[in-house]
Amino acid sequence: MRDRLVLALALVLAATAALAAPPANVVRAPGKHAEDTCTACHMALDDARLRTPAQLTDSDIHHTQGITCAGCHGGDPSSEDAAVAMSPAKGFVGKFSHQAIPEMCGSCHSDPTFMLRYAPNIPTDQLAQYRTSKHGLALAKGDTNVAVCSSCHGPHGVLQVNDARSPVYPTRIVDTCARCHSNRALMAHYDIKGDEVEEYKRSVHYAALVTKNDLSAPTCKSCHGAHGATPPGVSSVSNVCGTCHVTQRDRFDLSPHKDAFAALQQAACEGCHGNHAIVHAQDDWIGVGENQTCGSCHSAGDPGATVAGTFMGSALLALLISAPHATPVAEGPSPRKDSVVSARIAAAIVFEQSTNTIGARFNSRCHVNTRSSLAPRACA
Repeated sequence: MRDRLVLALALVLAATAALAAPPANVVRAPGKHAEDTCTACHMALDDARLRTPAQLTDSDIHHTQGITCAGCHGGDPSSEDAAVAMSPAKGFVGKFSHQAIPEMCGSCHSDPTFMLRYAPNIPTDQLAQYRTSKHGLALAKGDTNVAVCSSCHGPHGVLQVNDARSPVYPTRIVDTCARCHSNRALMAHYDIKGDEVEEYKRSVHYAALVTKNDLSAPTCKSCHGAHGATPPGVSSVSNVCGTCHVTQRDRFDLSPHKDAFAALQQAACEGCHGNHAIVHAQDDWIGVGENQTCGSCHSAGDPGATVAGTFMGSALLALLISAPHATPVAEGPSPRKDSVVSARIAAAIVFEQSTNTIGARFNSRCHVNTRSSLAPRACA
């Protein structure tokens, strides 16, 4: 009985695999370069628009894995007769409409059985994510200006995402997004400023990416997502930042600001650090004076201003004065830096101790600064 069940299961699996497997003349075994008449014919054409796709097949990840032109365009790639090779009766489509591209790519990339032919860990939810993204939702409403798969990955000559030449590789993806998002005239239709990439390129994140070649530095997709791209909501900003800045997020969650920011519906990290043009935090940001960060919400005399100016500000000022004479806390190439870090930790402890005594008053009243453009005018 058991042997019969095993045999039956094997037959079902074999049948499923057979149904999922595309025709042999369309997709060869993985790892073998595709062979079709399409590339040979198009290579000889004078029209560069038709010749270029064929020239890109040598590096295209699909073609190098045995997927012929017919894998996307349909038709018969084995026929030398152009009328047969490009027969509509055989499903040939010369040029896809903008709206058809995600579904066409998804016909393979959303099929787990098919994708398992190439790697066991290839995700198959890209199309499902795309449908929930700002791009996908707009496309569903008929907006053909939004990005689809080929907008980012390219239509031909598609490279693996971990190929340094790929337009979605970490060092290139910012410029890929910029092709649309730096077009201010286009972005104006979506109430987007269009200077986000310009701002990002002034940030500490971009500097780490291009000067230190730190591929873990945040890029557009690190915060907004790739296929499911969407702006982080107010409640999720700290979680996005916290995927890298874990310690800072944990300390914020324990601070009086956590509840205050939530009550004011204000983005946590972004409220003080900004979003795209993020730079290294500076000690002189602490306080409620002109151009000081705390002054965006606090006014002189309120409990938060007292903490920032009297406790934290004074501790940092004392640190700056004493740092050149501080005793190193560790041997190493930068003992002065180590002593400064140690003193900053001490200052932070003073700050947290002071907020414990002031925190109740700080959180129990509306302390919105009417000068601030960041905080909503609402009292808890």
